[in-house]
Amino acid sequence: AARESKPLLLDRKPTWIAGNWLVRLYESYNALIREKADISDTGKKQFEQIRATLANLREAVVMIDNEKRIQLANPAFGRLIDDGTDPVGKRLDLFIAGPGFREFLASIERAEEGRQTELEAVVGNKASWLEISMAPLPKYLYPNDHYTLFVIHDVTRQKGLERMRTEFVANVSHELRTPVTVIKGFAEALLEDHEELPAGERNRFLEKIRTHSVRLDDLLKDLLLLSRLESDQMGLKRETLSLSKFICANEDSWETILGESGARLEVILAQGDDRILADPLRLTQIVTNLLQNAVLHARGLTRVVLRTILREDLVVLYVEDDGPGIPETELPHIFQRFYRVEKGRSRDSGGTGLGLAIVKHIVVQHGGQIEARNAEGGGTSIEIRLPLQRAD
Repeated sequence: AARESKPLLLDRKPTWIAGNWLVRLYESYNALIREKADISDTGKKQFEQIRATLANLREAVVMIDNEKRIQLANPAFGRLIDDGTDPVGKRLDLFIAGPGFREFLASIERAEEGRQTELEAVVGNKASWLEISMAPLPKYLYPNDHYTLFVIHDVTRQKGLERMRTEFVANVSHELRTPVTVIKGFAEALLEDHEELPAGERNRFLEKIRTHSVRLDDLLKDLLLLSRLESDQMGLKRETLSLSKFICANEDSWETILGESGARLEVILAQGDDRILADPLRLTQIVTNLLQNAVLHARGLTRVVLRTILREDLVVLYVEDDGPGIPETELPHIFQRFYRVEKGRSRDSGGTGLGLAIVKHIVVQHGGQIEARNAEGGGTSIEIRLPLQRAD
């Protein structure tokens, strides 16, 4: 293989050099060669620094030419498109598609200054929100070509969080409006007509105010609890406990919750070491919320089963009811805040719409997982998987 030829550096003055002008030529030649070598080394170091910087950037960086073909792409761009192939030499619009992105590409042709936009596009096979900054490279660097540099930031998650915050505020406002409106209306009626109202009517108004005050208080408590859980401000007071002994110790209180509906509680516990590292108070809240949810929303409820099984390094707790079940399309959403399968009925029954969301956050904080499915033969089954606390 041919090797790259390097300029000859004259380290020793040849014997044939004589005269001042030849000495100066010899010295100038060596100085020029050394300067060129220094410039080359500096350029290589700068290039390596630039490449290392691009490789460590979280944002995707891409340079395209006149034909929209990628001339440079950092690793973050590869992670963004999740394609597995080398994008260099291919058109950028093969990896990022969508009408908004096509319009943006068309608008920057021969652009003289940088631009920035935020748009929705299809990256790979999934819809994403992208924050894109572009800048044309200076003409003096590439007088015969037109190159454009893109910095692309995936803001899909931030957009999702913004949407969740907006929906949360709207849901909270909607949930608060009903009890506040009822309390305000009956209080005004009592103030204006309390002398003319019969005693029975006054008591009915006061009972309405009390009922909706309790509902408002429950809602605010659940909102505060959920906020603390989501922000990790609530530390768990963990201790090692046997799940079966814990369930047996609280069985009477849970039977009381079901007693109001006429349903009975059945407990089926696995035999073996089922010790877990958990906060007893929060563990109680998990089961209590699930039982209350079944009482409020499962029409025709006659039985709830608490069942545990041991599975390798997990203990699985099932909370199963014999109600009508949940439509399959609704199951993935029931742990979302304020999500209700039957909107009007759930609100009238007194639930805050936050109970299952709280349950999920507590389970996750314990390193567990939760899943809902329709049980065989009817009813709903909530499966909670918690890691075992082994002696070793």
